[in-house]
Amino acid sequence: MKDKEWQVAIFGTFDVANYGDLLFPLIAAAELQARLGTVHLHAFSYNTRTTPQWPYNVTSVSELPRLIETLDGVLIGGGFIIRFDKVVAPGYYPPDPQIHHPTGYWLSPALIALQHDVPLIWNAPGMHCNNVPTWAVPLVKLALELSPHVQVRDTLSQDTLSALSDQARVEVLPDTAFGLPNLIDLQQPSVEYRQLCEQAGLNEPYLVVHAIAGLEGFLQLWKTHNPLFAKWQLLLLPIGPVLGDHESILGDDLPRAVRLPTWPAPLLLAEILGHAQGVIGHSYHLAITALAFGVPLFSSARLDLGKYTALQDYEGIHPLHAVQEIDPQWFLERLVRRAPCARLVDAREQLQRHWDRVAELISQGRRPTRQSIDRLWQALPGLLEETRLDWREECLEKQAELEALHKQMEQLKQQQRQQQELMGHACGELDRVYRSSSFRITAPLRSLRRRFNHLLGR
Repeated sequence: MKDKEWQVAIFGTFDVANYGDLLFPLIAAAELQARLGTVHLHAFSYNTRTTPQWPYNVTSVSELPRLIETLDGVLIGGGFIIRFDKVVAPGYYPPDPQIHHPTGYWLSPALIALQHDVPLIWNAPGMHCNNVPTWAVPLVKLALELSPHVQVRDTLSQDTLSALSDQARVEVLPDTAFGLPNLIDLQQPSVEYRQLCEQAGLNEPYLVVHAIAGLEGFLQLWKTHNPLFAKWQLLLLPIGPVLGDHESILGDDLPRAVRLPTWPAPLLLAEILGHAQGVIGHSYHLAITALAFGVPLFSSARLDLGKYTALQDYEGIHPLHAVQEIDPQWFLERLVRRAPCARLVDAREQLQRHWDRVAELISQGRRPTRQSIDRLWQALPGLLEETRLDWREECLEKQAELEALHKQMEQLKQQQRQQQELMGHACGELDRVYRSSSFRITAPLRSLRRRFNHLLGR
């Protein structure tokens, strides 16, 4: 079926200026085209984006009901998108208030796909330590159970989702950005890369520093031991402008610092990182890109927290602390490119199998999931009623806690009033003593005692 033009949708936050999020549709398109032939990949997010102002066209999720019947497959993720909090990015909200935030760009599309028998595939999204609220459990549970391929990017996400269902098979998959070497050949630099380097004056070997706060230790190293780094330029590179990254955060006193004229397209940014002699920063996908290309990585992230736990087994990550002084010799000894470690080789093989399976599922056609969604609608009133009762019980518990706190507050206020009365009495007694004739008469003796103690060194 190589002559067919496959219509595949991918859902995430592809409408914001954040390097990692922008990569996912590009990687998916390349991998699926290599296996299926002609693929029209529809990137769906809250907001519409169009070229040339954006790296690729993005379709608003408000268009999904109109387009769902044309789709051969739906991919959810990657990125940190399995979430229920409201603060995704500054000013980031659905185009229509009827679309729930933030599940409108991942959970709602998943359920719509299942309603129309479209194969649903979890493309290594992550949760980053957040929980699933009670009201969402039956919806997420069903979306997991009816998907033939559920892959998440870390064990923490796997544990949380697996706890929702005994039937769903939730597996851990390395972030798809580990497959970037399939899209970028460092042996043949692109025309865009060569032009950008010439335009920016990036004509020497260079290090890349992530344009964020928290890297003061490295910046001090670069400035204090400037002669040791004379053969390198330092590229100041924002990774997520939507999150506040900017070159100005790093200051204007860094020797041999280079700034790009514009923020590069995602694959060009990946190529810039791939050609670097070393990378310093905090970003998750900055780290993955450096690891994928064997570039030494100096990371300020804690590998024992959240999504970064997925990187613990990869070699070539050197920890940095924000204010701790960095030994220049330690740093220089680690500025060495390395061959792929065993974990990286395994990750690439896992991703190959993943994309093979995704292509297979899409080519198999529609899946009989509509009936299960119909049963969900049938059960929905009861679920809503149960949720309302759960909320009522929770409200009663919170009300009891609030009443207990009010009682504690009243007790504290009473204690405060008693303390104030005692202080008033004490102040009155002191005032009476100060005004007494005996206090005035003995004043010279007290002064003499203080002087005598001073002479004795007491």
